[in-house]
Amino acid sequence: MTPLLDRQRELDLISEALEAAEGASGSLLVVTGGLGTGKTTLLRALRPLAEKRGTQVLSAGAALLEQDFAFGVVGQLLEPLLPGGALDDRPAGPGVPEPHGELLALAADRAARTPLLLLVDDLQWADAPSLRWLGHLAKRIAHLRITAVVALREGDPRGEEPRVHEITDRAARVLRPDPLSPQSTAELVAARFGRPADPAYLTACHEVGAGNPLFLTAALDALAGTGAPDAERAHTVRTTPLPSLRGRLVAALRTQPAPVQAMAKALAVLDGHTDLELAGRLAGLDETGRDAAVRSLRRFGLLAPTAEPRFVHRAVRDAVEDAMTPAEHEDSHIYAALLLHGAGHPAEQAAAQLLEATSCQDGWAIEVLRSAATAAMRRGAPDDAARYLRRALLGSTPAGPDRAALLVDLATVERAFDPPAAIRHISQALLLIPTATQRAMAASRIPPSQLGGCPPPSVDVVCKVAAELGDPVLIAGEDRELALRLEARLRHIAVAGPGRLLTCADRLRALGPTPPLGTAAERELVTVLLHGATMTQSMSAAEVGPLANRVLQYEPATPDHVYSALPLLPHILIAADSVEIIGPWLHTAQERARRENAVVPQGVIGIELTQVLLAQGRLEEARAQAAEALALGVTEWATLQSMIGIVLVAIETRDAELTRRLLEYRREGAAQGHQPSCLQLLRGSMAAAVGDLPTALEYFLDWGRAAERADWRNPAVFPWRAWAAGLHYRMGHGVQAQELIEEECARARAWGTPVAIGRALRMRGALTEGERGLELLRESLDTLEGAVNAMERARTSVLLGRRLRAAGRTDAETHLRRGREQALASGVPWLADRAARELQAMARRASSLDVEALTRTERRVAGLAAHGVSNRDIAERLDVSSRAVEKHLTHAYRKLNVNGRAELVGLAHLLPDGTEDTTRTGSTRTVPNRNAAGTPGNRTYGPPPQG
Repeated sequence: MTPLLDRQRELDLISEALEAAEGASGSLLVVTGGLGTGKTTLLRALRPLAEKRGTQVLSAGAALLEQDFAFGVVGQLLEPLLPGGALDDRPAGPGVPEPHGELLALAADRAARTPLLLLVDDLQWADAPSLRWLGHLAKRIAHLRITAVVALREGDPRGEEPRVHEITDRAARVLRPDPLSPQSTAELVAARFGRPADPAYLTACHEVGAGNPLFLTAALDALAGTGAPDAERAHTVRTTPLPSLRGRLVAALRTQPAPVQAMAKALAVLDGHTDLELAGRLAGLDETGRDAAVRSLRRFGLLAPTAEPRFVHRAVRDAVEDAMTPAEHEDSHIYAALLLHGAGHPAEQAAAQLLEATSCQDGWAIEVLRSAATAAMRRGAPDDAARYLRRALLGSTPAGPDRAALLVDLATVERAFDPPAAIRHISQALLLIPTATQRAMAASRIPPSQLGGCPPPSVDVVCKVAAELGDPVLIAGEDRELALRLEARLRHIAVAGPGRLLTCADRLRALGPTPPLGTAAERELVTVLLHGATMTQSMSAAEVGPLANRVLQYEPATPDHVYSALPLLPHILIAADSVEIIGPWLHTAQERARRENAVVPQGVIGIELTQVLLAQGRLEEARAQAAEALALGVTEWATLQSMIGIVLVAIETRDAELTRRLLEYRREGAAQGHQPSCLQLLRGSMAAAVGDLPTALEYFLDWGRAAERADWRNPAVFPWRAWAAGLHYRMGHGVQAQELIEEECARARAWGTPVAIGRALRMRGALTEGERGLELLRESLDTLEGAVNAMERARTSVLLGRRLRAAGRTDAETHLRRGREQALASGVPWLADRAARELQAMARRASSLDVEALTRTERRVAGLAAHGVSNRDIAERLDVSSRAVEKHLTHAYRKLNVNGRAELVGLAHLLPDGTEDTTRTGSTRTVPNRNAAGTPGNRTYGPPPQG
């Protein structure tokens, strides 16, 4: 049972009335309020209060369905006082005397002996004879030892009947319980959960309950099992439905007059719309009837205490909708949409009503929905725009041009979050559009990267449309722009086979030394041609890079570029070692995509940035962009080839988990056409990581063969020959390794970028022994100096340092330290760790040689100091002065090249700990020390130096 809270004022006033009744000064009190305000709970709390005073309590509750039972309420009330326990079953009616006086005398007689408290709940539903009897009682109660407390629901039309007013008008007091306070809400929540709730959770509960005990307890019932009342669960309070209230609210609404029900339904249909005049028109009420209906709903407790009419809780709206028939629901929403549209309200408000009504297929409705879709796109809500357009499709003719136009509009919206659906709808539209120009306009909405995923019939339609439009060189105007766009798309997917890629350079050169870039279509075609020339290495980096940057300068940095061929630009500029402009350009586009809530553009731009950051050697940042793109679900719609940046991040970071995720999303045997599958690279890297070199090599060689068939020849894009050559070399296949790396070097020099050449030289140097190998590594490092990719410089520096250390060269440490710093800056920890291990090995070797340079005394002093013995203790143990100890330590620091005790501790494993056996044996002596692994061992020294 809900505890009684915030009702002390009412209890005090009723207690005063009980005390007065004991002195034959009775009174009538009315407890009134809307639905669920705690009237019944208050009446129940009065019984123990009265009985404690020695007052007898008689109670009754009226019911809506029992109004035809004469004296039903009085019978319940006086049953304990009646002989036999019940009233006569005599029917009431004309000519039949009603026992008002007799029953009133009965009550007065009992009250003369024992004060009475009469409790009547839901007075508005009492039967007529009982109301008349209570009216007689109200007239005489002032002289009786009787206190009567009746509960009356405000807002119920039966509470306005004259017989009810005859009773309530004679009340000594009318009590209206206040809404529950925040403190009382906190007590109820704590009692329900057995612990105090977080303030944020309490705030949500108080808002949902709106001070109404019924709504609050229903909310707490619904929240059972949802977890502790913590701040992070506050949102569940506001979103959890209240099913336990649904039936009660529906029943309560049915007791209301038709105008009040109509107004409630209008408010439910408009769902929070604050235009009271519009709600009245929807309900079919004039101004007077509308205002009266709103007052009734407020008194009934269904509207919040705000200036605008608003339901106190979402559960009320749900109950009102439940009370509507399907026909009422449909007609009301259509009429609401028409009213909103006619009154000039925003299109999305009218469209929201049409979403609820599927039968309206009028032309005005389709226009409203299209306008709403445009507005939704402007505010960055493509999901909403798509819902409006899908609803509009219901009103279009099955095979008409209006349906085709809607399908194209819908696909244009869906590109931002559901590319497969967009492709499906454009494919459907292409079969309905009558003219070649219109079909070309629709086909140009398909992003080039997605065209390959279209059904073959749709691709065939695009090919036919392109053929119908003709050669772009021979046409002008809009058709020329469309022909250029279609040419770009068809060249991108190379529908004619791999040989088509080789023609890109010739087509580009045919456009002249400065191809026109004034239109988006021209920029798309030039981008595709540049990409083909890059992949086939039909042009040099010096030719490709400047033109690609020119395209970028003409193109605004918007998210919409992802629907064109422009996502190929990062590939081109990365291969050309020219990423200074593309990085900031992409960041600008990414920020706009985030503001517009465009999921697909965010994902595509994230992949583009992944590639650019990787090309700059910023591996950690590239990894973060890849993770963001994956979180946006790019694997659900992006082609594997378009995700090459993420694939390369998985390979470079040696991230097994990322590799596994990529392989899971793309099943084995997925159709790749004539293009090589990035799955081969992933599997090859995984095999190499676990030491399965033959399997890794086969994957890389297989990928390389596929790349050659596809005319992908540029080592700046995929240095697969270098990877395969390294595996050949590790397996002892020197000849095959040399053949591959020599071809790699030749192609890299022909392309002409520092990164490609430096990378090939590094691998060639790694495969070449002796001084020639060192020369190649130095040449690689010189080539990479100043290049955009710091990670490649780090790799060459570390490799050169390792080779120099193995050759005993003094400059090894310089290259290893530099490589380690660059690796850390690039976010390549495994490479930095490799350099650190080499440096530690050098330090151990150098330190072991320096120890031999110490005198016997210096070695003993340094050993004790390295093992934590203080200068004073060393002096006492060796029987020398503290100054002598300091002198020997100074000499030891200089010879060991350390800066004090802190660094000396790191050499403790090479120095005696003071427990060594100093007994001479011949010309040598043996002292225990610790070897490089930190385990005890013996080192034989020459004769100890004198002094």
